[in-house]
Amino acid sequence: MPSIEVARKRRIGRLVVAAVTLAAVTGSAVGAAGATGSLGSGSLRGGSLGSGSADESGMWPYADTGWVTLHGDPANRKQQLGVSTAAEYTRWTALEGAAVLTAPVLLPNGNLAVTTGKAEGNANLHVLDRLGNTVWEAPEWSGKSGVDSAAIMSSPIVDVDGNIYIADADQFWSYTSGGDLRWVLDLPMGPTPNPFAAGSRPINPFVTAVFTKDGGVLGTTAFGQVVVVDRATGELRAPVLQLPGTLAKRHTKTAMSPSMWSDGIMDPEVRDPIFQIIMGGIVQSANTPAVDARTGRVFVAATDVEEDRGALYGLDVTPPRGGQPGSVSIGFAAQMGPGSGSSPVLSPDGGLVYTCDDEGLLYAFDASTGEQVWSAPSNAAAAAVTVDAGGDIYVLTNPGVASAFDESGEKLWDADLSAVTADALPVNDVYGAPIVRGNGNPTVVNGAVLIEVYYGYDVPVQGYPVSAPVKAAIVELDPATGVARRTVAIASDSTEGLLAVAPDGRMFSTLGAMTSTAIAPLAGMVNPNLPQGLEVMRPQGGLDGFLPVS
Repeated sequence: MPSIEVARKRRIGRLVVAAVTLAAVTGSAVGAAGATGSLGSGSLRGGSLGSGSADESGMWPYADTGWVTLHGDPANRKQQLGVSTAAEYTRWTALEGAAVLTAPVLLPNGNLAVTTGKAEGNANLHVLDRLGNTVWEAPEWSGKSGVDSAAIMSSPIVDVDGNIYIADADQFWSYTSGGDLRWVLDLPMGPTPNPFAAGSRPINPFVTAVFTKDGGVLGTTAFGQVVVVDRATGELRAPVLQLPGTLAKRHTKTAMSPSMWSDGIMDPEVRDPIFQIIMGGIVQSANTPAVDARTGRVFVAATDVEEDRGALYGLDVTPPRGGQPGSVSIGFAAQMGPGSGSSPVLSPDGGLVYTCDDEGLLYAFDASTGEQVWSAPSNAAAAAVTVDAGGDIYVLTNPGVASAFDESGEKLWDADLSAVTADALPVNDVYGAPIVRGNGNPTVVNGAVLIEVYYGYDVPVQGYPVSAPVKAAIVELDPATGVARRTVAIASDSTEGLLAVAPDGRMFSTLGAMTSTAIAPLAGMVNPNLPQGLEVMRPQGGLDGFLPVS
C-alpha cells in the first residue's frame, strides 16, 4: 500500500484552507438583518453592477492588527518582525473536535476570527477572545443559510472597521466584529457535473480573499473566477474575470486515507474537495493572492493554458468611475512547472514575486513584467514561502523540514533539527531513532524562524515506512544557519497549517488533524511498541493559543 505519511504532502502549505469551531452565540442575533448586494439574492448572474466606492481615506482597508489574512499580511510574507520568542508559554486550546486548516486573524478589539469545516447543523465562523472562549459565531448552517463547511478553506480577512469577510462553498459573507451580518453574495458556480468524488458537495470557494488598493475586496475561486466586490455593499465592482488556465487533473499520486478527517472532525461531503484543493487536483487555483501595496497589482498562482503547467498571473484592477463598472485585466501570465503553484509572496521591496511549483522548483519573477528572474531546485513542498526583512527566503521542504535561499536564489542552508529531535524522543527498540517532519509553513519573528513539526517514528507497514506522529511542536531555527535552537512549545495535535504570531507575542497554531486522523488506525499496532508514556498522537483538531509567560 502507498505510504500515508500525510504530513509531508506536497501541497500541505498551500494552505488554502481555513480554521476552527465551537458554540455559543452572544449579543445580537446574526443573520436575518443582514443586507444582500444589489444582485438580487446575491447572485452573480442576476443583477446590476454596483458603481462601488473607494475608501474615502485613501488608505488601504486592512486592519492594523498585525495578522489580518492567512499569511499575515497582503504580501503573504508571514512576518512578525517586532516580536521575539518568549522563554516559556502557557497554552489554551479551543474548538476541539473540528479540523482547523487556516490561520486565525486578529480583530481591532483583540478577538480572533477563525473558520472550521463542520457538517450541516454546525457553525463554521467563530470569534474567540484572548483565552480561546467563544464570543460569537455565525448561525448554524443549513442549505444557503449560515457559513458552510467549505469555509475551512479560507482565513477571514479584516478591514479597518473590524468587518470580517469570509467565503464558503458558494457564497461570500461579511459580518461586523460584533456578529451582525452585513451582506452575503452568491459566488460563481463550478463545473457541471460536479468534478469531485461521488457524495461530495460541489464547492467553488475563494482561497482567502484580499483587499484591493482602491478599497474593494477581491477573491479568486477554486475554478479560476476573479470576483471584485464593494466591501460596504457586496455589489460587484467589475465583471467576473475567468482565468484562462486548464483544469488540473485529479490528484491520485497520494491516496487519501479512509480515516482522514473522519469521526465528524470535518464534513464528510467536503473531504474529497478539500483534499484535492490541498493537493492541487481538479481545480485551477488553490492559493491566496498577494497584493502589492505600491501598485495595487494582485498576483495569483493558478494553472496555465498549457495542460499540466502552472502560471503566475499579474492582475490589474481598475475601480469603477463615473457610474461605470471597473475591470480586472491580466497584466502578465508567466508559465511555471506542474501544478497551480503556491501562494505568491512579494520580496521586501516588492520587486520580485516568489512561488513554487509541484516539482519543488522555487521561482522568482519580476513583479512588473512577469519575467522569470531565476529558479532554484528546493524540494519545496509547494508551500507558500516566507521572506524576512533582509530578503532571505524560507521554504517548507519534502523531504526534510525547511531550507533557506538568498534573494538571488543561492541556497543558504537545509535545516538541522537533529539535536532537538534526540531531546524530544528516545531511540526505540523496535522502530529505531526518532524522526522529525515539517508540518507547516515557516514564520519569521525577530532573530528566528519558527516552524511547526512533529516528532515520531518511521513504522514499517507492508514494506513501506509510515511516519507515526507522537509529539507536535513549534521549533525555533537560527536564521543564519538553520540549526534548531530549541523546541519552543508543544501543540495538541498535528498542525498542517500556519503559525500566526500577534504583535504582543501570542502565537496561534492551527490543528488540521490531517496526519493524526490518517494515522489513527495504526495506533493499536504501534502504541504497544513505544516507550512507556508515549503513544501515537490522538486526533483532536481545534486551535492552540500560546501566551508568553512574563
